[in-house]
Amino acid sequence: MINQYSLRINSLSKCCFVSFFILIIFSGCSKKEQSYFPLSNGYKWRYDVLLETRDGIQKQKYILNNTGEGELNGTPVYLRESLDGTVLYYLDSNEGIYYLGSRNNKKIKSEFNNDKKLVIPQVYMVNKKWKQSTVTKLLKKTGPPQKTVFEIFAKVELEGKIETLDAMVIVPAGRFENCMKITMRGSSFKDAGNYVGLTLVNVEQTSWYAKGVGLVRMERIETTESNALDKGTLLIELADFETGQNNIF
Repeated sequence: MINQYSLRINSLSKCCFVSFFILIIFSGCSKKEQSYFPLSNGYKWRYDVLLETRDGIQKQKYILNNTGEGELNGTPVYLRESLDGTVLYYLDSNEGIYYLGSRNNKKIKSEFNNDKKLVIPQVYMVNKKWKQSTVTKLLKKTGPPQKTVFEIFAKVELEGKIETLDAMVIVPAGRFENCMKITMRGSSFKDAGNYVGLTLVNVEQTSWYAKGVGLVRMERIETTESNALDKGTLLIELADFETGQNNIF
């Protein structure tokens, strides 16, 4: 298991932080209309986002649009774009749906951020498992001097698992049944420096996907054994969904 993390100091705004992290989380399904994560052109999602860190609670709205097909280094891909101009690249392969990375087309120097991860495996089978790494983003706290943001970035190896294909979940967009429920869990011991010291970092993420809709709910919890930066949570819930022809909810 490869685990590395360090305590970093930065002054990024909360808005930018949440947007960046959600892009990683949506890191859809194939050309089939009843996929668990549609990639067809015209689909649009609006999510309610609730972020809780040691700095308090922050609420946001987040919107994503499918913009059709494209190419990445000669490989056919599907594109999804957020309101800030960030384009997400997906590969629909025989192994499943992969998130390949992102690029912000509104920046003067637009560079591709490579970050290949399996989103959903091709075989929809209960107890199907796979490995995937993640980096913590929710363990943060603002303090002196000059309202500096202290943050733990920890690379943790996760085990992904399809728990069930008949989960029910209720979100602002409505009630969804027969959802695929995916859990991802992992932990590691590491020394985070003088501010935190040696601590156990835990990551647990649960996602619900509905056929023909995609992600309807996601919960992520990051914890440590340190009181200095003990916990951060992120909740994403579907508020509205469109197929390009009409509003479903």
